[in-house]
Order: sequence, then structure tokens, then C-alpha cells
Amino acid sequence: MDDFDGETSKRKPVFCALVDAPLDLDRDDLGHPAHPGLWERLIGDRRPVDQRGLHCPECRAARGARVWMYVFERQGLRIAAHHNPHRRPSGGSDVSEAYRERYVRAAESAGHTAEVGVVDANGRRRTDVLVTGAGGQRYGFEPQVAYLSAATARNRAAAARAEGITPVWHTVDPRSPLIDAVPWTRTDDLPAAAVRAERDLLVRGGVRALTLELCDRMPTPCPTRRQGSCGRRHARWGPRPRQFDDLVRDIAAGNCVPLTVRAGRAVHRFWSSAEDREAFLDSGGTLAPADEADAGTAGRAPAPHRSTASAPRHHRSRGSRCVLDRADRAEWVDRAERRQRRFAGLPARDSGEAIWVPEPTAAPARIPRPETGPVRRGVCSAGHGPACGEDARLYPGGWFCEEHRPGAARA
Repeated sequence: MDDFDGETSKRKPVFCALVDAPLDLDRDDLGHPAHPGLWERLIGDRRPVDQRGLHCPECRAARGARVWMYVFERQGLRIAAHHNPHRRPSGGSDVSEAYRERYVRAAESAGHTAEVGVVDANGRRRTDVLVTGAGGQRYGFEPQVAYLSAATARNRAAAARAEGITPVWHTVDPRSPLIDAVPWTRTDDLPAAAVRAERDLLVRGGVRALTLELCDRMPTPCPTRRQGSCGRRHARWGPRPRQFDDLVRDIAAGNCVPLTVRAGRAVHRFWSSAEDREAFLDSGGTLAPADEADAGTAGRAPAPHRSTASAPRHHRSRGSRCVLDRADRAEWVDRAERRQRRFAGLPARDSGEAIWVPEPTAAPARIPRPETGPVRRGVCSAGHGPACGEDARLYPGGWFCEEHRPGAARA
């Protein structure tokens, strides 16, 4: 979505200097079949609005002034809107732009390629920062400063995976619904200037390290039995703060990978080193599918009630498409703000606590005791496994024969 979203929208007309003619947003080729891919070029243009070559012909005819426009797409609708140069962008947009710049800077410093605002082949989904890392693997870095529902995050992550892109979501709110809904990271809520600054930026959540702990040596009860100890090793995924730039480079290089782990009824998604992932699998741990939904709500924030009237409906008729008017848009924004305020009072989803995987790993930690025979009067009980069985005398340590008696010389 463009930073200028929220202004009065228009379906048409819009004049494009690139083709030196008006555009018809109702047609797939915009009315210019000689320019394939024209729509993708327009919505992928991240230059300032006054340099994109789109303006309103009606305003030009009525006032003689050139009023610049921009285009975007929402829920499959192609929309052209007037650009208000006096409108101040929101702080969230500025912070998101700062994160996009830092993603590009960190990735390119390690020799990877990074593109901003890449649109998919259908022109319906845009990746904030697309990084092509080691082995040609593509990563979609998505800084999400504003509110985003868990369902929306899952849908967008699934669409990215379908195109061979590994999504990397980022938030600044420990209460964000996207936490554990998708692979995520979190930093403190900082101003854009602090994000852009050439200094360390600490990732406080979403990255974990593996520890295999012996149940007998744990100071707490067994996480599986909830009491005593089971004599096995348990996987403990503890938080591992990382520097932002280092994490971006590790993800692009394939050294840091996304994991989906089921612990009890909850599903957790986070990033860890590739070595920890292999150690977890080798120890008997199992990973859940990346698209598995959270099956439980223990310790989780309750989902908000979803009303069927939470957003205005879009009606499509033959030959035309309806868009939001100013009143509908204001109502929609007001409802979104009320929903975000409702989440503000809920407990943090990113608690900073370790995740215990209750399922025991494959290798037991207990050492089996050797088999010993029964002690009998006058019979030597020495030897490993079956007893000696020869006639014996009683010594302070038990019944032993002449060969096995204490102090006897061994061959």
C-alpha cells in the first residue's frame, strides 16, 4: 500500500505520461495492449509521486493545474487517488520506510541483492523488501508497524510461500497478533531516526536457541509429568537476542531458519540457527507444518470478536467497480483504531519466557544397572552378570571363594 493511502479515491480518469494517454483501470491492459505489464510498472514505481507521470485530466481542464495522482490496489480493485502534497505521512509509515532502508543496507553489505516494493506476477501482492540470498533463495522482509490481524498475516505468508518466498515478519509491539502466527522478529518501538542510525539495533523477540537439559539435573519438575523427573533430556528453546543487521545477514545466508514447534496445545513460530534445528531433529524432536494453525489458547490473548460489519462491503457490477467513499473510509479507520485499542490492554504475547517441548527426546539419560545374582550362604557371589557359584567363606564384603576373596592376587 502506498504511503498516501487514505486520500479521496477515484476510479478514473487518470492520465499517464508514460503512454501519453488516459488509463482505463477497468481493463486488464489499462486500455494499452501495446504496453504489457504496464500496471505492474506503475504500482512498483517507488519514486516521489510528482515524478511518476500520473495526473488528473479533469483538474487540468477545469483549473489549468496539474494535480498528481498515484495508483494502488486493494482487494483486487485498481484505484487512482489524488496526491495531497501537504498531507503529513503517519509516523508508522516513516518507521516502516526506515526499516526497509535498513533491510536493504544490511543485505547488500553481505553481498546479497535487495529490491524494495516488488509486486507479484498478478499485481495483487507486494513484498516490502525482497532479498535474494544464498542459493537463490528469496526472503520477503515485511516490517509491520501498524495493527495486523493474525489471519491476514497467515494468508499473506501462505501467498508468499506459494511463490517460493520465505516471509520474515517484523513487529515493534509485544502484543501484536502476528506473533507466533507467522515467523516473526521484534525490536523496541523506536522512532525512524533511531532505526536509520548507524548503530546497533537489538532484536529482542522471535529468535531462540536450543538447550537439551537433563531432567534429573533440572531445578524444576519434569515438564512432561509436571512432577519428579523422568531421566530423559528435554528441549528448551530460550530467547536469544541478536543484532538486527547480523540477523538479516544470517537469514539471507541460510544460517538462520524458521521453525514451527508444537508445545502442548500451542504452536510457536520463531527463528533459530540451522545447527540448533539439526540438533533438535537428531535428538528426537519434531517440527509442525509451517501452515499449521494454533490449536490452543492457553496463555494466549483472546481473539477479538469479528463482526460481519467490520468493513464496508465491495460490490462489483459488470463494467464498473465500486470503491470506498470518504464516509465509509472514515468509519473503517475508526473501527480499526477501536480494535487496536482493545488489544492494547491485553497481556503481551511475546513474554520472553523459554519454550519447553514436553515430548522426551529419543536417547534416555539413565544408565542401566548391571544384572546381579542373589546372595546365598556359602556361595561366591563375585563376577559380572551371573555369580561365580564356587564354595565360599564369609568376608566383610560378602561371600567369596579363594579366587575372588579380598586381597587375592589376580592373574
